[in-house]
Parts: sequence; C-alpha cells; structure tokens
Amino acid sequence: MVKLFYLVLITIMSISTDVLSDNDIGYKYYQKGNYEKALKIWTAEAEEGNKEAIYNIGLLYFFGNGVEKNLPLAFEYCQKSAFMGSPRAQNNLAFMYNKGLGVEKSYIDSYVWASIAIKHGYNSQLIRDDARIQLTPAMLRDARKLFTDIIKDINNE
Repeated sequence: MVKLFYLVLITIMSISTDVLSDNDIGYKYYQKGNYEKALKIWTAEAEEGNKEAIYNIGLLYFFGNGVEKNLPLAFEYCQKSAFMGSPRAQNNLAFMYNKGLGVEKSYIDSYVWASIAIKHGYNSQLIRDDARIQLTPAMLRDARKLFTDIIKDINNE
C-alpha cells in the first residue's frame, strides 16, 4: 500500500516533459536543480496569466524546492491554476483534498476535482475511485452538484 501511495504521488506530482512544452525555460532550470531561477521565470509567466507556470510554482512550494515548503500556499497556487483550466492542477487538488495536504481533507472535493481532471483529459481515476468509496449516496449527490457548479466557473474564465 505504501508503494502504491508513492507511485501515485510521483505520477501526480512530477513535472514531466510530455506535459510541458519544449520552450518552457523555467522547466529547463528546474531539471538542473536551479529552482530559484525556475521560480523567477515562472513568476514572470504567472503574472502574465500562464496557468501552468502558476501550477509549477505550486509544486515548488509543495516539495519545498528553492522555497520553504508550504502546503497551504501550494494549495492556493494549484487552486488558482485549476480554476484557470489546468488538468494537472485539477488532479493535484484532488490529491491534496484526498490526503488533507495544505487543506482540510474532503473526499467530496477530492472526487469532484478528480472528475474535473478526468473530464479535461487527465488520468485521475485512481484518486476519484479512492474518494468515491468514502462517499455516501447523499455526499455523492452533493459532489455531482458541486462538479456542475465548478465546471461552469472554469468554463466562464
């Protein structure tokens, strides 16, 4: 079970080259371990509204790479990016809600954000299924309504 947790964590949280474009200069610095330079580049891109740069800053705070580890701040960055439409951030929110990392644990919110990530093409089935088994029928109804409301907010961005 511990191995599965770490496998899921690595899959969820890693910044992979197949998701990022070749012209992400911040990622190139990140790969070299120059997190401060990556943060500087991503901060400038985030100020221009780049949802993936915002998400990447959240990952720096999640892991404490180049910054002091701060899970609530990581959550805030991921949430902002998720509402901007980043499937990676949506997946990460689902994970953080599921485990109570930087936010109060909520299986409803975990289920909702995993479902949103899936709708946007991200493989979040494991997180969604893990959250789903914790939900009562009434909680599942609430989750489905919340899903509809959040999708409207994301589509109106």
